[in-house]
Amino acid sequence: MVDSNSISVMGQKIPTSIEEIDIFRLHYWKDNPRVHSIIKQKFGDVNISDDDIERVLWENVDSVKDLFQEIRKNGGLIDEILVRDNIVLEGNSRLCAYKNLYFKAKQKNDKVEILKWSKIRARLIPPNTPDNIVFSILGTWHIKGKKEWDTYEKAAYFKRMITDHGYTAKEIADSISQTEKFVNDHIDAYDLMVKNNIYTLEKFSYFYELVKNRRIKEIARDQPSIMSNTIEAIKDGRFKRGEEIRDLPKVLTDKKAKKEFFVNKVDFNEALEITKDRHPEHDDSFFSHIKKTTELIGSCPIKRIEEIKNDTNKKFLLEKLYKQSKNLCRKIGIVTK
Repeated sequence: MVDSNSISVMGQKIPTSIEEIDIFRLHYWKDNPRVHSIIKQKFGDVNISDDDIERVLWENVDSVKDLFQEIRKNGGLIDEILVRDNIVLEGNSRLCAYKNLYFKAKQKNDKVEILKWSKIRARLIPPNTPDNIVFSILGTWHIKGKKEWDTYEKAAYFKRMITDHGYTAKEIADSISQTEKFVNDHIDAYDLMVKNNIYTLEKFSYFYELVKNRRIKEIARDQPSIMSNTIEAIKDGRFKRGEEIRDLPKVLTDKKAKKEFFVNKVDFNEALEITKDRHPEHDDSFFSHIKKTTELIGSCPIKRIEEIKNDTNKKFLLEKLYKQSKNLCRKIGIVTK
């Protein structure tokens, strides 16, 4: 035993020890948010072996090969992996890199290197450590800490904390100094991806923008097909970036642009250009302000009109707007009466 200390989490002190562990005693943790997402993406719900997980990590996760080079260069780990009962809770990519370093050394029959990579530095926690404690440790490290998970992995973590460990969205939000909406939007986006059998991590931002956009939700209440059609467009790659979905309401409110996007299946940017040509306010904040002002004036209630009649300062503001508007119309060739 090299070291012994404890981890403080959820008001408890969890005893740990740091040891050098034979890499072939260890198993990948299928429920690790990162590993879980990769398994879902490649295998769905099929039960797979450690060898399958190792192959997928090595062949499909570029960061594992980067770790391979980094660990070989440094001669070992900077941060130990986290292990409970021979399951690698944290550090599955590092274990995969170590195993590949071992196999490379074995191919060369380099006995020194074989010995070097046959054991990995690990922090061991007691076998009876509850899952909710494990997830709390991982959440602290990967959401508030330095080794941040990507958004899909965060969402998977939030989902598991609620469904498997009985946490509320508020409890999770408080623990990571975020809002309940932040947590719920991540879970909604994750659920929508799972429902549509999409496990590509890079697509998460598209679904996150989709579920958190209030205007899209409002439109979808009256037109339920909007959500399924938009998801189909995401699958087809007709959005180039997740952020583009923020502009989707502009297309949805223009019949021609909407038809081109959903029926003729043009790329989103092409549909957006159509609506910008037909609605200048979608492309220029100047015209956007004009449209909003026009709508406000056109829908001014009787009560407000009576209020303005009896207030000199408010009447002055509208008089100024009238004069400036009339002057601008004259300059651009609009004849006013």
